[in-house]
Amino acid sequence: NTCSIDHLWKCTAVVGEQSVCQHVAVDLNAADKTTLNPLFTLFHSADVTLFLVKDPKQLDVAEFGDEDWQYIEIQLAVPPSSSIFSEEVAYSRNQAISKGRISTSDYTALDNAIREEDGIVDIGSGLKHKQIVRLSRPANLTHVLLSLIYRHTGTTVGGEYRYVTVTIVDIHGDKTPKVTVPLRYVGANDQSPVVNITNNVADLVEGQVEVCVTCGSLTVTDDDHDFFPIKSASVRLVGDVESFLYQRLELRATSSLINVTYNVATGEISLVGDASEMEYQAMLNAVIYANTFEDIGGLPFDHVVVVFSVSDGQNTPGTADVIVRLINVNDRPVLLINGRLSENVSFHEGGNPVALLSNSVRITDSDNKYLAGATITLVQNQTTDFISVSTSGTTITVATFRQGVDFRLELRGKALIEVYEKVISSFTFSTALPRPSLPTVVYRLVTLTVSDGTNTSNVVEVHVGIIPLNDGPIVQFNPHADPDKFASLSDRSHAIAMTEENGPVVVVPDTTTARDVDSRNAGGATLQLHDVKDGLKEILSVNKSLAQTFGIEVNVSVSWTSVNITLRGIALFQVYRQVLLTLQYDNKEIIEPQEGFRTVFITLVDEQGAPSLPAIITVTVTRRNDP
Repeated sequence: NTCSIDHLWKCTAVVGEQSVCQHVAVDLNAADKTTLNPLFTLFHSADVTLFLVKDPKQLDVAEFGDEDWQYIEIQLAVPPSSSIFSEEVAYSRNQAISKGRISTSDYTALDNAIREEDGIVDIGSGLKHKQIVRLSRPANLTHVLLSLIYRHTGTTVGGEYRYVTVTIVDIHGDKTPKVTVPLRYVGANDQSPVVNITNNVADLVEGQVEVCVTCGSLTVTDDDHDFFPIKSASVRLVGDVESFLYQRLELRATSSLINVTYNVATGEISLVGDASEMEYQAMLNAVIYANTFEDIGGLPFDHVVVVFSVSDGQNTPGTADVIVRLINVNDRPVLLINGRLSENVSFHEGGNPVALLSNSVRITDSDNKYLAGATITLVQNQTTDFISVSTSGTTITVATFRQGVDFRLELRGKALIEVYEKVISSFTFSTALPRPSLPTVVYRLVTLTVSDGTNTSNVVEVHVGIIPLNDGPIVQFNPHADPDKFASLSDRSHAIAMTEENGPVVVVPDTTTARDVDSRNAGGATLQLHDVKDGLKEILSVNKSLAQTFGIEVNVSVSWTSVNITLRGIALFQVYRQVLLTLQYDNKEIIEPQEGFRTVFITLVDEQGAPSLPAIITVTVTRRNDP
């Protein structure tokens, strides 16, 4: 490895900035041809001829005497794809040396000293001999070596290597080691890159935030790609600069060969670096379009254009674009009451209708100013329940429906959201509970939705608590009366008779019941005797000892026209019933008592003081037939 071929000649070359020894013998039959460093890179235009050795300084050949050498053997090995008529090694005697490089303006045919053996010989490893040339004893060996040229006359050439070997043979038939010059044919950089996108429409549906632009459908091709890399590329948004505040392009890939920058002001991604088509293709297919605008439907445009551009640094860049459609999704309205999805209101039995929603209704719709309707449903309503609404001054109409056990009221008509808020705020609820009402609070469920004509809002629930009145106790004498209803006059009426000097008589029958649907205890009772005709001789009494046993205080007041007994004390209704069963009437007038009716009124009150309807006992007094 002294870069010398015995004492005969040596050849060195500069590849880039690295000196490479080119004297090492290379056998064309070797399996690996790609390990050779090319001495030249050949650029092709029509009928260009280049020299195998560009600079005489690269060549140092010891001169031979005429008796020392016999001929030079030059071999050209080409790939199988080569045309047998398009490539050759030639010898030009008309040459000029200028600026250290050999150029030629006149190519001549091989002189008579050259013996050409042209043909195709398979030498393995995918190569073949195209040509073998023997040049016999020219006058100047250096001149001959500097005059060797490679010529290509074809129109298309692949990027495979060619190999030219030179061997000097002396008069004894001994050969120097072969010196091999690898050649790679490179076409001219005269083809623009081509960007093709098979799927050039992408959809960003509202709510997605981002979408891949090409989704792998972009390809980059360049007919010169074997010899000339792609230099740069760009991806940019076409649109209003202000829109880049909420929309952007992102590149979700990296490459050690390509530097990527993003310009926020212009919305452009720049890619710079020498790399292959496939490298740039992979990067560009990783572009993402993102849009963070809350309401795509509110944008002044319904699509954006993403432009891809690829350049080889010399020719017109290849471009292609993708239309990203912004698909607006009609958002449903949002209905809230005091910022919540539910509300509790109270209706007092017997009171005025209660507002279900008042002025706390708030309706929003990100992509509509108008609503098309609203529905309010009273779930499992009772026949005594009533809902009303006011649409005065609007174009909204009202329709009512009964669906199973539910009652539905529908508002219909296009109107501004503010109008619907006002109308919905006017909803009221009332009910007329049967008497007596239930003892505890009962609830009704009211649901409400609004619609923009396409989508229906969330459901808002209103829980109406119906607060019943405190019902008074019930006193009745009819054992067959309905215990869940107020006693009718006949159920709470009773009649007894008394004959002169045949008293006292029990006033209250043992069929009497005393109860209260919403109270466990009674708080007192009033027993009144009216229509007294015999003054103080008419007596109304109860068992005071029994009453006092249960803590019930008994007070009696008497007048010429009436008798009043007042019972006070908290006790079970059953206790008060036992006391009432001891109520007696007597008339002490022994001389002709006044005949006719006396009336006893019995009124119970509960713990809260609510009175019962009076129970009425009629006492008929008759005289005895004296002898």
